[in-house]
Amino acid sequence: MEWTTVGRRLPSLNALRAFEAGARHLSFTRAAAELSVTQTAISHQVRQLEDRLGVRLFERLPRELKLTSSGALLYPALAEALDRVAEAVNRVRAAPEPRPLTVSVTPTFGSRWLAQRLGRFWREHPLVDLRLHHSVHLVDLARDDVHIAVRWGRGSWPGLTSERLMRAQATPMCSPLLLAGKHPLRTAAELRHHTLIHQKDFQEWIEWLAAAGVDGVNGQHGPVIDDANAIIEAVIEGGGVMMATPAMLAQEIADGRLVAPFETTPDPDFAYYVVYPQGAMLQADAKAFRDFLMQEAGTG
Repeated sequence: MEWTTVGRRLPSLNALRAFEAGARHLSFTRAAAELSVTQTAISHQVRQLEDRLGVRLFERLPRELKLTSSGALLYPALAEALDRVAEAVNRVRAAPEPRPLTVSVTPTFGSRWLAQRLGRFWREHPLVDLRLHHSVHLVDLARDDVHIAVRWGRGSWPGLTSERLMRAQATPMCSPLLLAGKHPLRTAAELRHHTLIHQKDFQEWIEWLAAAGVDGVNGQHGPVIDDANAIIEAVIEGGGVMMATPAMLAQEIADGRLVAPFETTPDPDFAYYVVYPQGAMLQADAKAFRDFLMQEAGTG
């Protein structure tokens, strides 16, 4: 009766456990009670082990059980090995099932701000299994199993805690090509001659036009495109005007491929926010990512 592993030929695990319990208690009766078997079963297992090893492990006296020199040699090593197995089993049993950290971000934020910083997070937290979900819509964090999200707005979402990450005032952005031509874009009123491009819906343009006091421009006119990078490329080529946050397009502005033709409308409430379920206690991985975002944005 053997337990065989690669490179090892070991006696039965049951026989080894019976011997270890008997040696620890120096009693087959107490060993049997511990292992929930009969005293006869313990005696039988130990006898099989002795036959297998070819040595006696116990001296069986009328009222006493003593270890032989062979038993005394085997017992401490076996007890230590079984303790280590028990410790490992307890660690596995107590350890929570690994769960990926799912973070939802807007496409522009993810590609234009977060992507270039992720390397630092991974270096500092190599064991975090991070999953990034890009969406222009505010996902249902509970239903979609999202731990935290980064969203743009005024910071008021029912049922969610919102922590201000950075100011992000959106403003019209376009190619320098639109500053010249038949209808040069010099004032907001000139927007009526140009295509307004929308990412999620018409709301950003509607709100900006109202805040700027612009009449005669239809904020619900123009294509809706759900890919932020496609919108940026279309605008760079002179295809229209988009609402965007200059901080997310710093390189394109520095290269002269995009410009903000008007002064931004002051609205300090518009910002990027870290959001998570109201009253929720962030797990360690989620808190580490939240702290990372705050530090990178200079608000930590």
